[in-house]
Amino acid sequence: MIAEPMPRVKVVMALILIILGVLPKNLVMIGGNLVIGLLLLFIYRIPLHAFVKQLKPIAFFMLFTFLFFPFYEGSHGWIKALQYSGRLLFVAQVLNFLFYRLGIVAFLQALAELRLPAIFIELILFTLRFMDVFRGEVRQMLLSLRSRGFYTGNWFQIKKYRVLGGLLGSLLLRSFQRSERIYLGMLSKGYKGEGVKSIRTELIPPYEWLHCALWAGCVLCMFFVGGMG
Repeated sequence: MIAEPMPRVKVVMALILIILGVLPKNLVMIGGNLVIGLLLLFIYRIPLHAFVKQLKPIAFFMLFTFLFFPFYEGSHGWIKALQYSGRLLFVAQVLNFLFYRLGIVAFLQALAELRLPAIFIELILFTLRFMDVFRGEVRQMLLSLRSRGFYTGNWFQIKKYRVLGGLLGSLLLRSFQRSERIYLGMLSKGYKGEGVKSIRTELIPPYEWLHCALWAGCVLCMFFVGGMG
């Protein structure tokens, strides 16, 4: 097996692979990219069950493509559904490779070392922070509902949508109030939007970029195999 590249190389490599992976429409090329994605996970010793576990959030979107496109476009819709689902799966493979052994802090640090504008790093940081806030609020509200006898079941029932709709509205209000308190707390501690600062300055050995060149070259070969169509 091959040792994983440095965080900065992983970020650049993942970005290039995602850009190249979402371009093709030919099913042969998309299938080839999925094989490359599996090899990527295997060679860098990323367990398959870890990848399958991360598929749960995107399973709904893949199911939606197979329900919507055949209904909207007829027989050609199945091809389009396979195209969208295949590209989405490849992106999931690349993101799993990127984040499996790379924490959020190391990821943001790598972005700072790549000289990404601080405002973008701040947006990513705050987005992740507020996602945790929303998750915590939802957990508390559902726990409160269940303590009063409310049960969603495996599939939400129509008569319970009214309760869940009210929960969503309350969630937005509570999350907005919580975000204001967080913002005021940051200002009170002297936050002025300085951005994430890089603390590491080591150079990347040239051979590290061979990882990026190798895998990008494999994906580019699919364009010659299947053509741009």
